[in-house]
Amino acid sequence: MMFDTKLIESLAKQFNEGGLFMWPILFVLACACAIAIERVIYYYVICRVNGGKLIADIAKALNADKIDEAEKIAAKKRIPVYALIKTALERYKAGMGQEDIQDGVEEAAIKELPRLSSRLNYLSLFANVATLLGLLGTIQGLQISFTSVASIEAAKKATMLAQGISVAMNTTAFGLIVAIPCMIVFTILSNKQKALTKDLDEVMVKLVNYMKKKRS
Repeated sequence: MMFDTKLIESLAKQFNEGGLFMWPILFVLACACAIAIERVIYYYVICRVNGGKLIADIAKALNADKIDEAEKIAAKKRIPVYALIKTALERYKAGMGQEDIQDGVEEAAIKELPRLSSRLNYLSLFANVATLLGLLGTIQGLQISFTSVASIEAAKKATMLAQGISVAMNTTAFGLIVAIPCMIVFTILSNKQKALTKDLDEVMVKLVNYMKKKRS
């Protein structure tokens, strides 16, 4: 407990010594954490789907000519892959051909796919902003240090020089501490988003091909 208290006090001291730009960087960190948590939950929990089992369940219902049951399966979740399946089933139920079904799926994809990449690009933006804010803090610290050179009193000069160095180092470090995890998380989530898009494409190709064979 003593170690934790000292650590917190040390971090608080460094934060206070970092100057004005520490607060904007902290705000960027809070926004990045909120978006990262939301995207992680959306990708790894809400959009978690076993595509093979989903298609098998849909095919089983269609083989038994139970289109309503297939539609109930597609209505279980409000995520892109289920929305596209629902569109395909609606057109299939209406007696439309493969081309019309494919056109409907593509139209629905224009609306649904952006949900997978929504807000993800902000993490890259926040990484750049945090780095630039750290650079501004460095410039501020250098200005304080240069001002101290022109100071008359030696004691005041040493104090201002130390303050300037502290501002420059702390803001630069904090900016990088925020920026580096943002870029790592952005890369991980971007790869997950691409994987989800690929899985969605595979599911829809299998479903449309199945519908084509069943109609032929």
